[in-house]
Amino acid sequence: MKLLLKENSAFRNLFIGRILCIFADSVLFFSLLKWLEVQSTSGNDFTLFYIAFYLPVFLFALPIGAWINNKTLQKVMMYSNLVQVFMISLFLLFIPYMLYQWAYLLLIFISILGLFFVPANQSLLPHIVGNDDRPKANSLLQLGYTAVKIIGQVFTATMIKVSFTPATLITISIVLLIVSIFFINNIKPFVKRDQTIKHSQWKLIIEGVSYITKHPKLKALFLFLALAMLFATSVDLILISYLSDILHVGVENLSFIGTASVCGIAIGATIVPKYYKKIEKKWFMIPPLFALSISIGSLFFITNWVLILPFFLIQGIALGCFNVTFVTYLQDVVSSENYTRTFSLYNMIFSSMALSGIMMTGLFINKIGVLNTILVISFILFVIGIVGIYFTPKLGHGQLKEDNLNEAL
Repeated sequence: MKLLLKENSAFRNLFIGRILCIFADSVLFFSLLKWLEVQSTSGNDFTLFYIAFYLPVFLFALPIGAWINNKTLQKVMMYSNLVQVFMISLFLLFIPYMLYQWAYLLLIFISILGLFFVPANQSLLPHIVGNDDRPKANSLLQLGYTAVKIIGQVFTATMIKVSFTPATLITISIVLLIVSIFFINNIKPFVKRDQTIKHSQWKLIIEGVSYITKHPKLKALFLFLALAMLFATSVDLILISYLSDILHVGVENLSFIGTASVCGIAIGATIVPKYYKKIEKKWFMIPPLFALSISIGSLFFITNWVLILPFFLIQGIALGCFNVTFVTYLQDVVSSENYTRTFSLYNMIFSSMALSGIMMTGLFINKIGVLNTILVISFILFVIGIVGIYFTPKLGHGQLKEDNLNEAL
């Protein structure tokens, strides 16, 4: 994997540009979360915080994915970062005079800009890395994501504990985004898919969704993803409520729990390239639900936040296997003209289910309490895992031809 970074300059620049953005987003997210904790007076504000982040993805993921389908991918990523730098700088300029609700507006803008950056990033990879190296490349990206998440979360939490202000940390986030632009600009050649026939944005969206629904394996996989994400993505809200309402500690400790999880993700990401073509890919995707069910269920019995860490380390290992496998599988079997729309649909499903799950979990917490919510969500995730074992179709052992999908038609 090191040779891939050394010999492929385009992938190296993509890798560095991406991890700088992830670092910036991690610092920004936890800085805003801490600012909200200091400024707000209601536990419901945390629910609104996550709603503000996920709602735009639900509304705009598919239109934006269709729009960038025939755009230069590197330029989409650079302009996304430039606008993000402008919006964060504007927020920082007026932060002394703002009510905490303005953080929601900033999150909405950041979320929308991510809808341009992420599908362009994922769609660019197959153009600069060959088929045989794709599992390694996705593993490296996952490892880079994991390492930077660890650094960003620990860095932000540590700086907050030694009395750095959220405004100072947000400034660091701006600098990281600016540096990432230079690396993205050095990804050569510039990639743009030319369209010989012009289509309306609405038709492109319909074609993207139709492409998934016409392939039984992809349709089943995306339906399972939607059901799982409805409950799995509420874990952060559960942890925040658990830390503040049950253990009575600061929300910055969420970053240490997240660090344990991403350490596990790093381990999982290193496993996949070795066994991607040897093990039925289905078995890389189902175990995360059982691991997450156990890690959430453990909160019912734990009385010190430090004891949460090993459970979320195990959950992270399973999640790392899922992330690398799912993205690599899509890159393997989806036709190139459908990359951006497929990954936009993936991001839309992830975020729309996260939005619904967070609203549902917030309602549970208000009605039945944090501990009962933990039991309910843990049980549901376990049941979905059982259902997934029996109803998710076999996905093969790493075949790289779209013909595998067509055989099922």
